[in-house]
Amino acid sequence: MAAPWRSALVRSLEANKQLPVAKFMQLATVRPDGRPSVRTVVFRGFHNESDLITFTTDTRTYKVEDIKQHPWAQICWYFPETREQFRLGGNLEIIGEDHPDNSLLVARQEAWDSMSTNGRTWFAWPASGRVREQDSAEFEKPVPDRGEKALPSFALAIMDVDSVDYVRLPDFRAGYSCDVGSDGSRSWTQQELNP
Repeated sequence: MAAPWRSALVRSLEANKQLPVAKFMQLATVRPDGRPSVRTVVFRGFHNESDLITFTTDTRTYKVEDIKQHPWAQICWYFPETREQFRLGGNLEIIGEDHPDNSLLVARQEAWDSMSTNGRTWFAWPASGRVREQDSAEFEKPVPDRGEKALPSFALAIMDVDSVDYVRLPDFRAGYSCDVGSDGSRSWTQQELNP
């Protein structure tokens, strides 16, 4: 059974799909020194039609270091056409080439195969955010095609959402929180909030 906030998010994605920015989410993490860090990531869908949010990342980025230290994060998503905002909090898992779960490795490869050539190219470049070398040949390395094994620098990130703050301007706001039972069962509560 889908979480109660998911249908609102799917409607928002559909209503805003003509805007390229509708796929862009702001991801906030906590750096190892305790300071916040935020950046834009691209929504890649729900993992296996579940409530798990996915995006891709480079294993060499600072965000992956952040997540290893502090896996709790928050995504903020604003849809300009419908004036809606979703803030989704939860635990992030990074699925790299050495992940022990084979089904998640399959999902990682599927994410690689679904990306454009330009998107895959970034993973062949030198590590993002590091000092740039003068040798431009580092940016001309060949990139595996769809169907070929994903580069080691490529990872699938999966957020297990446990809280959602949903605002529809000008007059609606709801909070959703998830309780996980000792048997792993999940139950969601919804509460209307002041906008």
